[in-house]
Amino acid sequence: MTMGATNADRVKLAVETTARELVRTEQIGESWYINLPLLYPDGSFVTVRVDPTPGGIRVSDDGFAYREAEDLEAPKGSFKRTASAVAEQMGVLVNSHAIFVESSTDMLERAVHDVAEASWRVVDRISQRMLSDDDEALSEALTSRLLEVFGPNSVDPNKSTLLGASTNEWTLSAVVRLPDRIAVFQAVSDHAASVYKASTAFRDLSELHNPPRLVAVVKDLASFGPKLSLLVPGKVIQEQQPDSDFRRAAA
Repeated sequence: MTMGATNADRVKLAVETTARELVRTEQIGESWYINLPLLYPDGSFVTVRVDPTPGGIRVSDDGFAYREAEDLEAPKGSFKRTASAVAEQMGVLVNSHAIFVESSTDMLERAVHDVAEASWRVVDRISQRMLSDDDEALSEALTSRLLEVFGPNSVDPNKSTLLGASTNEWTLSAVVRLPDRIAVFQAVSDHAASVYKASTAFRDLSELHNPPRLVAVVKDLASFGPKLSLLVPGKVIQEQQPDSDFRRAAA
């Protein structure tokens, strides 16, 4: 960029750079992989695979939604049942492990869009079902506790939302607004879906210019095992800890 570059030039460069970062491609053999700006619950990007066929191309999610369901510890058969319902709605196809369409090269853009959205919808539906009643009960108990600790004027009523650095809007258990800072408190059960949801939200919120304090509230630290490390960059406290620990976590 030259010294005489105009603001329009700088905006153009920023847009082009951002576009390249949002959509990435990689060729492996005869297959192409396209990373899209959609996130699965664990924070990974939705990816589609494009393969040449005798009559055109085949676009699939290469089994990524299936593997995401496995990582979420979903009940056996969850992927096939959910994917079949989504496929019927969106006009794509599904087999035992993947979502796909057969297409012409002229329709590649539409095929990539449909497969990517279907793959994301499948994992999102499974993830939402996996959030157990324990999460809701823990969230309600947490809100009551925060009202006692910080007072009703500081705690947003019901569940709250905040925009992350990605501009995605996150629904959170509670947001505490103090005079000099904001603290996010998220109730997290030891189920993989709950952990991934909190982890993804925390990472996105931590990238804000002035990030809030991030606090995960759990029932029992020991029950999380290695999944506990996924809650970084948030602080983790147990729901039975004293009020002073909640205040320190928000400080």
